[in-house]
Amino acid sequence: MSVRHSARLSPFQPETVWTLEAGTLVETRGRIERRFPLSGLTRYRLAVARDGRRRTLLVTFGRRRLVIVSQSYVGPGRFEDRLAGFSTLARAVAAVGADLSPRARFGVARLEARAALTWMIGLTAFGAAAALLFSLTAGMASVGVDLAARMVFVLLLLLAVLPWIGAGAAFDPQDPPSDLLP
Repeated sequence: MSVRHSARLSPFQPETVWTLEAGTLVETRGRIERRFPLSGLTRYRLAVARDGRRRTLLVTFGRRRLVIVSQSYVGPGRFEDRLAGFSTLARAVAAVGADLSPRARFGVARLEARAALTWMIGLTAFGAAAALLFSLTAGMASVGVDLAARMVFVLLLLLAVLPWIGAGAAFDPQDPPSDLLP
């Protein structure tokens, strides 16, 4: 038995159909068919919109990515909710993917605060080094050292916060939370 979900992604594309067949996730859009064996699954992330109605499944197979959406395009600004079929497919992909690819990571896509903070730390460190270098080349070493010292202080404060920022919520693929997949 195969599990199937379909949605129209845009007005100028044919309907996209995702099917789970014998351990392989198949995406069919018109005549184009892509196959993703779940034994190569590396990451499974479920995203829920703020309004709670739209859900998106982001599935990664090494460098290949697949996006499955819960709503289908009907017309300008109008979407049809196909959450029932989406939830069935997302649960099936999680269960089969966990069995066939035990090293895969399963989680909920949220705002990546840790990644944003890491970027802030890197840019602040680069800014401190650039300010010091440019002030030395301009012959204003005292101003550059003062400015770089203040930026390094901010850098230390950012580094102190980093261990308390979570890496993201994970869930059991055999029993996903009911608020994510009703």
